[in-house]
Amino acid sequence: MELGKRIKQRREDLKMSQENLAQKLGYKSRSSINKIELGLNDISQSKILDLAKALNTTPAYLMGWE
Repeated sequence: MELGKRIKQRREDLKMSQENLAQKLGYKSRSSINKIELGLNDISQSKILDLAKALNTTPAYLMGWE
């Protein structure tokens, strides 16, 4: 499974909207989260760490290493 799909799946498992996740990460709108989930935006290692924290999981899970 791709990174974006894992992020989306975890977000949905937590019943979190794209808007809520965007707010947790300091994005101005949900469109950034949508682009990440669709694989349209590359994300830095630090953002992967931030996403993992916001989604109560590990960077390894998001990257598909588990």
